[in-house]
Amino acid sequence: MKLIKHSLAAVLLLGATAAWSDQAVGKAAQEVLVQVGDEAVTVADLKRAIQSSPYATQFNTLDAEAQAEVRGAFLRRLVALRLLRREAQAQGLERDERFEREAEEYRLAQLYRAYTRKLREQVRLPEEVEKRIRSEYKGQRDAMTAALAAERVGRYKELKTLTLRHWRDRLHVVFHEERIRPEASADTVLMEGDDGLEIRYGDLLDDAAKKSRPTKEWIEDRLYKRAEFLIFAKAAEREGVDVSRQMAAFRQERLPAMLMEKLERQWAPDDKTLKAYYDSHPELSKVPASWHVGQLVLSSYAQAAAMRKRILAGESLFELAGRYSIDPYGRAHNGDMGWIQEGQGSPALEAELNRMADGEVSKVIRSTKGYNLVTVLQRRPAKKRSFRGMKDRVRQALIQDKYAAYLGRLSKKYHVEWKLLADAKVEREGD
Repeated sequence: MKLIKHSLAAVLLLGATAAWSDQAVGKAAQEVLVQVGDEAVTVADLKRAIQSSPYATQFNTLDAEAQAEVRGAFLRRLVALRLLRREAQAQGLERDERFEREAEEYRLAQLYRAYTRKLREQVRLPEEVEKRIRSEYKGQRDAMTAALAAERVGRYKELKTLTLRHWRDRLHVVFHEERIRPEASADTVLMEGDDGLEIRYGDLLDDAAKKSRPTKEWIEDRLYKRAEFLIFAKAAEREGVDVSRQMAAFRQERLPAMLMEKLERQWAPDDKTLKAYYDSHPELSKVPASWHVGQLVLSSYAQAAAMRKRILAGESLFELAGRYSIDPYGRAHNGDMGWIQEGQGSPALEAELNRMADGEVSKVIRSTKGYNLVTVLQRRPAKKRSFRGMKDRVRQALIQDKYAAYLGRLSKKYHVEWKLLADAKVEREGD
């Protein structure tokens, strides 16, 4: 009896497929796949994650095994996000000044988008204007569509300008452009209004701007754009726009990301750390040898030996491969197998490729495909990449190593229980 070992993806295929159809509702959709402390990851959670990803349009075109692999990858990510979020909360990152600042900026952005979206929805072309444009561009569909869109954009800009003036007056907004001077401090107030509306000089300067000494015109442009942003966000707030759902989603995504940024600074603080990892992991810097190979595959040793004699007598391995090779790819390509990288072929094949001179015909090599004759057209020797040339890759590898071990510790700390693994039955098959 042979034991079938299930990967996570295969178990997902067994345990979740039944609940994966578009009709999966109620108990099926809420089936728990993984328990992270007191928080469950359900079939519905997994489905939402995939549907909101770039895989959504391709998922149903994949075969069952590929779909299972996608589910497995997404499920592991959902579990990791929950673990990282719990640890971020335990470390108090929600109270971190940087997080609070980013959360407030995100909240304002959501309010601004909601309000400007409402303004766009209010734009309606008068019937006579639409008729005039359709008549003017009759028979020119693309031009008519562009003209209608341009008219709507123009009317939207007019509405936005009028609405901005209305709220500037209502919120008693005052600008202090005269305070824009090179010697102005970061705390210099350039705009103020009701409900705590305020823009300071430092709010308008990013790191690049601080170094470049921006002009007064540049500062004024940033000031008016920031003012519009804050005024419309305040208008949305006063009109009761609710962005709590978006803020909850922001916290769920941003807290794990902030924790990872903190960890990455700890794990890879400087080049000295990266160089030590590079030196202790030589496989990272190795570029494997590769060979451009010609190959003829036969079904028996006797056939291969006979063909070898014919090749040594002057016949072309490539012509013979096109006529007699039992390997479909090789036959279709007249024996030209392209480049084979070290580690991709069988040990016996690679040993022969290393031994042979270019253009030499190999001895008969046994493989899973049959009995092979090969020749090397070109070769690229193995080489080592410099630390400087692959520093980013070294950093990624180091962080990935640390990350895997870190998630393992968090899994124990917050008690991760894989329900689908516990429920799956181990199958056996006869010899």
